[in-house]
Amino acid sequence: MSLRKRNRFDRFLIGWLIGFISPLIIFLIFYVMKYSEMEFMVYLRNVWQMKIFMKILSLCAFPNLGFFFLFYRMKYDMAARGVIFATFMYAFAVLVVRLI
Repeated sequence: MSLRKRNRFDRFLIGWLIGFISPLIIFLIFYVMKYSEMEFMVYLRNVWQMKIFMKILSLCAFPNLGFFFLFYRMKYDMAARGVIFATFMYAFAVLVVRLI
């Protein structure tokens, strides 16, 4: 077991929150940059009806890779685990929706 002092950001919950919220923020940025003239709820309905919502959301999870490597490089192992867990949650949601 390591004797190094744990940083206050090296927490599973911090990593999970960053890993869970960052794809949503990327999704909102994509909406604002590309489709801001359309109402958000109309945009969501159109994306869902075209059956590309989960594809877009899974692409929005890619920045989690950057957060994972950042935490891993800084030796914040628990935060890196949280990011990976949040990414797996997104992957599981995409899998469940595709199977339904």
